[in-house]
Amino acid sequence: MNAYIKSLYLGLLPCFMWGSSLRAKAQDDIPASDVKQEWRIKGFVDTYHALGVNQSGRWMSSRTRLRGELARDVGKATLFTSFNAVYNALLPSHTGFELREAYLDYHDTHWSMRAGRQLILWGVADAVRITDLIAPMDYTEFLAQDYDDIRMPVNALRLGFFNEKVRLDLVAVPTFTPFRLPIDTSNPWSVLPESVMWQGGNEPALRLSNVEYGGRLSFTLPRLDFSLSALHTWGKMPIISYAQGAKGLVATPHYYRMGVLGIDFSKPLGLVVLRGEGACLLDKHFSYRTDAQMTPQQGFTSLSGLIGVDWYAPHQWTVMAQVSAERILGYKAYVAQRATTTLITLSLTKKLMNDQLALSDFTYWDVTGQGWFSRFSADYALTDEIHLMLGFDLLGAESSSSLFYPYRRNSELWLKAKYSF
Repeated sequence: MNAYIKSLYLGLLPCFMWGSSLRAKAQDDIPASDVKQEWRIKGFVDTYHALGVNQSGRWMSSRTRLRGELARDVGKATLFTSFNAVYNALLPSHTGFELREAYLDYHDTHWSMRAGRQLILWGVADAVRITDLIAPMDYTEFLAQDYDDIRMPVNALRLGFFNEKVRLDLVAVPTFTPFRLPIDTSNPWSVLPESVMWQGGNEPALRLSNVEYGGRLSFTLPRLDFSLSALHTWGKMPIISYAQGAKGLVATPHYYRMGVLGIDFSKPLGLVVLRGEGACLLDKHFSYRTDAQMTPQQGFTSLSGLIGVDWYAPHQWTVMAQVSAERILGYKAYVAQRATTTLITLSLTKKLMNDQLALSDFTYWDVTGQGWFSRFSADYALTDEIHLMLGFDLLGAESSSSLFYPYRRNSELWLKAKYSF
């Protein structure tokens, strides 16, 4: 059984296990006349093409996708699945069918359950990871894609217990899913030079001791929402080591356990919403400098925090700003990342022509490494179903320590069209 079929099987197995019993219970709990058994179908088709402005006219991306979503209600239970059918002209290995989500949802008066392949989102940060560490990320095109597409689903079981003011969510993830990195050297966003070979296969084994688990306790109070969370997880961005092989330099990914204690809050203040997140990461591992590859790996305690302000201003303006930082305690000089790093994000959106046209910009500013990624876009609604988008991604870096440094020459002009049904 190949890895994809195994992942698909494990994602759907919980649905099969609970499906029959929940269907029977759902139909026993309500009158037969109230049971809805109809499929709901929706989705979209989009096509995206990007041309590099610093790459002598090189195509940076060219892909077309069909996203389908199907859902069916049976009493208090819902079966949901979504998939992508993709044609990628630049990366043929990414052409094909991909199951995105497939889960069984059950909601009762004070508890709920979701089992299967699903997206799990924690925290209140916008496009920054502080406590939102369950969902891995797809960096095939780095950040030059919609953030909803960057987040990846996981095979998981979630249980929720709630009333009007308090909610407890428990989650277990039996299978490991790492970040999807651009390691194909034909990809303009590749993190590897052509002379370096990638040696994978070091993912944690499928066993009970490697299960990821955690919980989040959320409170909904007058004028304040906040949550406390704890997670025993894996670092899904690999720690990469380099060694000389028979045919050249070999890059090997490694994955390590870590613990996370988190807190987040959101407070509305008129037209402004104040948001914040904090996390203590226990035994987090970091990549080492190239001259310290023989140094044994060790885990560190790091502290991460974010404060954000959203202003829903008059005249159809939206301004969202965030400042986040991470501090490595007990820092060692051979760690590639600096002891303290700071990242600022700024989002500006202006709607015009009775909401038919939206102009926006989202910028990451790496304060520590003096690097930036800024996505300018114009979204025109030709009809309610058809949107035409034009944009420009500006990337740069002044220091090799910036996370944007490998992509400093990847500024691009892009065009996207989307039809929703």
